[in-house]
Amino acid sequence: MIHLGNGVLLTMDNRSFRFDPRRLEPGDVNMISHAHSDHLPTSFKDMAATCSPITRDFVRVRRRKEIEIRSEGGVRSLEAGHIAGSRMFAVKGDKTVLYTGDFCTRDKGSTKAARPHKCDILITEATYGKPQYVFPEHSEVIAVAKDWLEDIVGKNRIAVLFAYPLGKSQELTASFRDFPLALHPTIAQNNRLLRSHGYDLCDAEYDPERTKPPFVYITSGMGKDREFVRKLVGRGAKTAAFSGWALDRGYTYQSGVDEAFVVSDHCGCDELLEFVRRCSPEKVFTQHGFAKEFAHLIRRELGIPAQPLVARQHTLDHFC
Repeated sequence: MIHLGNGVLLTMDNRSFRFDPRRLEPGDVNMISHAHSDHLPTSFKDMAATCSPITRDFVRVRRRKEIEIRSEGGVRSLEAGHIAGSRMFAVKGDKTVLYTGDFCTRDKGSTKAARPHKCDILITEATYGKPQYVFPEHSEVIAVAKDWLEDIVGKNRIAVLFAYPLGKSQELTASFRDFPLALHPTIAQNNRLLRSHGYDLCDAEYDPERTKPPFVYITSGMGKDREFVRKLVGRGAKTAAFSGWALDRGYTYQSGVDEAFVVSDHCGCDELLEFVRRCSPEKVFTQHGFAKEFAHLIRRELGIPAQPLVARQHTLDHFC
């Protein structure tokens, strides 16, 4: 039985398994897929969960809670390829159930690709679950972005890159390591945590006294940083956003940037379909994003029973 409520609840073999619960429940097997805020618990009735060491450390930083990593019989933790430390979970009992959380099947600069796993029931995200979302080759997009940056830096100017502080910002830090980088403090802090786990990432914060043009500033551009970015633009800085939504007509204009590059930490629709096909499940549940549309696509294209889990739809981030 699969239900929505406090995360996705799977009951099987007289056990309760919770995927990405908002409240860690004692007696249940609580699993946290990754450290984005909309997937982290906000209440802790239990202080243990199945997750990666990186996710555990981000729980400490973002929720100020010390949790223990708990291994559970019948539960496998698998690379999700979404952000550093992200995991899928395969639960084996009477049936094998695979929960993807947010995932990506492309190798990128700071993450390894998720791989399909045979299962009876698949619970998959559908953030980009409409056919128009087919992403270009990641390395080619990064190469074009590098050319754009080289032109700006070569003219002794400033570039401002907008990206999600955890995930996309680390991808940009890794991909553009040969440029003079300056990071928003939150991104620098995230990179320092990941450096403690062996990631080779710059953690240089912007310093008004020492950071002089040319430089590449990576930020989400949100909150108090809006005014600082506005001042940089007033000094002639060029801006770029990195998102899967850059495929949408008008995204560059709506984002108010000079350039937009199609880079996402999620699967495109074609990659989602191929993942489902290779997992060859008996049934699929879809959630987040275009859950209804993707469930219909699975039924039509693959002939596999599929239904959406839509009760806890989250707002889609502009820089996903």
